[in-house]
Amino acid sequence: MKKIVTMIIVASSLGFSLTSQATENCPALNKIAGASGVFRADGINGEWRGVLQGIITEKAALQSFEMALAIQESQTAPSKFQHCTYLVGDDKTLDMKFVLTNENENEIEREFTIQTVGNLWKKEDGPFGLIYDACEKTAPENCIFTVDHLNIL
Repeated sequence: MKKIVTMIIVASSLGFSLTSQATENCPALNKIAGASGVFRADGINGEWRGVLQGIITEKAALQSFEMALAIQESQTAPSKFQHCTYLVGDDKTLDMKFVLTNENENEIEREFTIQTVGNLWKKEDGPFGLIYDACEKTAPENCIFTVDHLNIL
């Protein structure tokens, strides 16, 4: 126990943040820029990225927000953010993934855990015992979550 307390004190005094929480939400349609099937948007602590699959024959316009998805392996497991999904054109979907960055704008993690915020996230049973946290039938900005990750300053 004494070693753990000592490590926390040392880490705090050296400017390390053992945990960090940042609030994010799926980007609004007008905040997403796209060209040739590649889309991006700024996040608060990172960047949203997505690539439209298939053959792109013309400029693909975002039509609507469909849903945000996070997955839990069990009721007690943390939620892992998956993507925000948008309808593009008449029949394509675009999954936007979130990439965290540090203060120097370097990518720091591809997979992270989240805490959903608000009552718009609904739990649903998924295949293989997974639990889906879905946020749908709302504006993308309403699908809010906090990012839980290890951040070394």
